[in-house]
Amino acid sequence: MLQSQANLRAPSQIRFDDVKHQKKAVKGRTLAQKPVPLLAHLTQFEKKSATGIRSNLVHPAVVSLGVQFSEFIISGGIARCLAMLSAFKSVITDFVTPPGASIQRGLTTYLGKQIDYLTTTRHMAETMKCAIRQLKSEINNVELEKSDEEVKEELLDWIDMFILERIRSADNAIVSHAMEKIRSGDVILTFSHSAVVEQLLLDAHVKGLEFKVIICDARPILEGRSLAGNLARAGIECTYVLVSSLGAVMSKVTKVFLGASALWSNGAVLSRTGTSIVAMMAHDAHVPVIVLCESIKFSSLVQLDSYVWNEIGDPEELVNIHAKNPQSVRSSLLVPPSLSDASVKPAILKEWRDEPQLKLLNLNYDVTPANFITLVICENGCIPSTSVLSVIQNMRMEEDKQRKRI
Repeated sequence: MLQSQANLRAPSQIRFDDVKHQKKAVKGRTLAQKPVPLLAHLTQFEKKSATGIRSNLVHPAVVSLGVQFSEFIISGGIARCLAMLSAFKSVITDFVTPPGASIQRGLTTYLGKQIDYLTTTRHMAETMKCAIRQLKSEINNVELEKSDEEVKEELLDWIDMFILERIRSADNAIVSHAMEKIRSGDVILTFSHSAVVEQLLLDAHVKGLEFKVIICDARPILEGRSLAGNLARAGIECTYVLVSSLGAVMSKVTKVFLGASALWSNGAVLSRTGTSIVAMMAHDAHVPVIVLCESIKFSSLVQLDSYVWNEIGDPEELVNIHAKNPQSVRSSLLVPPSLSDASVKPAILKEWRDEPQLKLLNLNYDVTPANFITLVICENGCIPSTSVLSVIQNMRMEEDKQRKRI
């Protein structure tokens, strides 16, 4: 018993307070100047070095992708996974097997360099981890007798099939199942911007269902603005509110549809920060909370809170350098413009780094407990959030059967 406990080690992504691990993880990046001690076990770097170290071993398509990840030009688990697989297709196409090596071993090693680079730009989404595991498994199962070109063609076809089955078809199936939950006259609340939730609302509108949408959003990224614009252009009646005004609109809501970044085996949902507040308030108001989540986001891991693991964003995003100090805002009717302009003080928190006792924390995700989730809709149908492990086991059994047939 003691031996088994001694062999247990915390995952590398939550051991940043270990000096040995920290030296390995830095890899030329700049540590955060003002880290938050409470989360010292999580990686904290300055944003200017977020793109990591470029190397001749990293494909140009992957370098470009990494920059887009770090700048949040491409965000969202599904979007990042699709972009990564597209870049990997270029990596596989351009790969040249080293002399004296097999394509399986050489490509696996080369692919590992691309993955290492991407992890220096942002933490891997659960969708990306799943795709990488299955791609590596597919590479290892390639027949040795095949030529390099045949192997490449087979892997490219596999990526296309993976995207079709695990993402495109999965989203369509989820929308089909979720459509049955919408009734004419519903007032639907959603948080931030989920691609599958957007697809559901647009398809429901095309189908002729009459409903209203309330988009709840939160700083600093304010992803819900793009969703509000897309729905409004489609002719859907929308209301846009910040999470601070959620209590004022919850009494009008009949259903809540949420996206997810990951679904843990204990039924908890990992999603954009603010999701747990929305789910909790909906639960207290007896409003059903429905999570739309592809099985590619299911994980056998367990997470109880938002502090054991999280992704720490750039603290500068919390500093609104364009805002005026509230004390300097005066009515233009009472104060002449010249006097009002003269009283403007420096931007709020502009010099926060010079305040020794002030630290800013920008968490990208939060964890919503299973008891706040009414239903999870995946491509397999409607399930309770605590049935994640059963779905994963069934999927693995199906994959094993397919390999045996091949």
